Amino acid sequence: MTEGMEPAPRDESGVFAKDAAVMAVGTAISRVTGFLRYAALAYVLGLTLRFGETNLPSTYNLANSMPNMIFDLVMGGIIASLFIPVFVEYLSTRSQEEAWYVASSVTNISMLILGVVTVIGIFASPLIIRLMTLFGSYSAGDVTTQVVRDQAAFLLRFFVPQIIFYGLSAIFGGLLNAHRHFKVPAFAPIANNLVVIGTVIIFHFLPGPRDNYLHLIVLAVGTTLGVVAQALVQVPMILRIGVRYTPVLDFKHPAIRKIGRLAIPLLGYIALWQVGTWVIFALAIQVDGGVPSYQYAQMFFQLPYGVFAVSIITAIFPALSEYSALRRTSRFKDTMNMGIRSTILIIVPCAVIYLTLSEPIIRFLLEHGFFKAGDTELLSGVLFYFSLGLIPYSIDMLLTKTFYSMQDTRTPMFINCFVVAINIGANLLFFNWMGVKGLALGYATAYTFSMLIDGTVLRIRLGRLGGRRVVYTAVKTLVAAAVMAVVIYASHHLIVEFHPTSGLWRDLLDMLLPMAEGIVVFFFIAHVMGMEELRALKDMLSRQFNRLLPRRLR
Repeated sequence: MTEGMEPAPRDESGVFAKDAAVMAVGTAISRVTGFLRYAALAYVLGLTLRFGETNLPSTYNLANSMPNMIFDLVMGGIIASLFIPVFVEYLSTRSQEEAWYVASSVTNISMLILGVVTVIGIFASPLIIRLMTLFGSYSAGDVTTQVVRDQAAFLLRFFVPQIIFYGLSAIFGGLLNAHRHFKVPAFAPIANNLVVIGTVIIFHFLPGPRDNYLHLIVLAVGTTLGVVAQALVQVPMILRIGVRYTPVLDFKHPAIRKIGRLAIPLLGYIALWQVGTWVIFALAIQVDGGVPSYQYAQMFFQLPYGVFAVSIITAIFPALSEYSALRRTSRFKDTMNMGIRSTILIIVPCAVIYLTLSEPIIRFLLEHGFFKAGDTELLSGVLFYFSLGLIPYSIDMLLTKTFYSMQDTRTPMFINCFVVAINIGANLLFFNWMGVKGLALGYATAYTFSMLIDGTVLRIRLGRLGGRRVVYTAVKTLVAAAVMAVVIYASHHLIVEFHPTSGLWRDLLDMLLPMAEGIVVFFFIAHVMGMEELRALKDMLSRQFNRLLPRRLR
């Protein structure tokens, strides 16, 4: 048992904003290192059996998705949504000893449950994979459905222990956030990405076929060690805040019973969400490269959101929370409105870049090693349809945070139940028509409906939200985006016309020059049209950056 310091009260809005900015930067770096992780895997595995000459891309990505799904289903939502708020409540209103007693009990119960689930998962790996390939899996030549299932089940046995460390990482991160320590949890996923990148390097230099026993063991163990690193990197800070651990399992404590009571409806929502995820994987596995192409495209999709939209959300969230608490409804709506308009302004050009340059981007960044031209064609098509949902997804995330700033977590949960149902229906419909591209279109469709539902509920609750200003901004932005798209297409055509020989430098030029010209044209037109959101966006991002600088450098 370790005695330590009490959490220092830090209620100043400037401190809160700086903490939020640090989390945004951590998220952005995590996205970037996550991309490097996927790029490394793409280099050594490829995307499809046809070009990578091994079924590892599908089996690895399918098996590595299962621990996260199982953890979220069993304990993830409970830890994030219920345990941490209860711990903060006890830390604020009761003695530290009782708060840590509750934390110890929840940790021990969680580890007990996750430990049992891990043991079951190891033995039930073939059954889990069979369930995930219930609709059938890709087969070609000697690679039959059973071969795919056997390899995925082999990898899953090594991946299942990740469940325990996902639990520890979530608990450690929640405890640190409760004590206003945000840096370590925000940057912890980076450790995971770096360990996997190191594993891929070792994997690449191993002798023999890439799907022999040694390669599979290294890949499986290294990937799991990445999750271990994500959890353990937080331990030093946990010790610094003065953790008081007690080896106790108190199922009768009021806090534990409260968490258990509140967990019932939450588990229903999580189960529905996991059904939606299962449908995606069960459908995608039927296509050669379907699972990795969906995940890789989603990684690209998340990059502009994680770098830009999260910064806007982070910047306005403290103000939204303050205005909501003070019941300053007019200022609350104005801030939300400006956030939406700024998001439109910064995310629309990102969407245009993906819609027009997805193939050159993927060709330059990923088409190396065992990732071939056919893989680029498949992935760029999936990314194109994902990009259609980038704008509604980013706005929807802002609207969801708006509910949270009003201390309302129930409404987004109920809305998400409808969104999951829409997503499942859209996936089933579009997959039969378009294959994996249809799953991306289903995702975009679901978040378009989610944005509309969230906006409608907020309109009913708060009254007029300044929709005309949003439409006015959207129209101006679309005008700038249309000119941007024309410039990008023209630049791309000229590069292909006058530099027909393919190669690394041509690919770099084909990606960067049209992108740079398009961005310059977009913001020039926005400036000429006098868009006030341009200045607001600049000020907002500038404040975020300045909060990260030491005082002596400001």
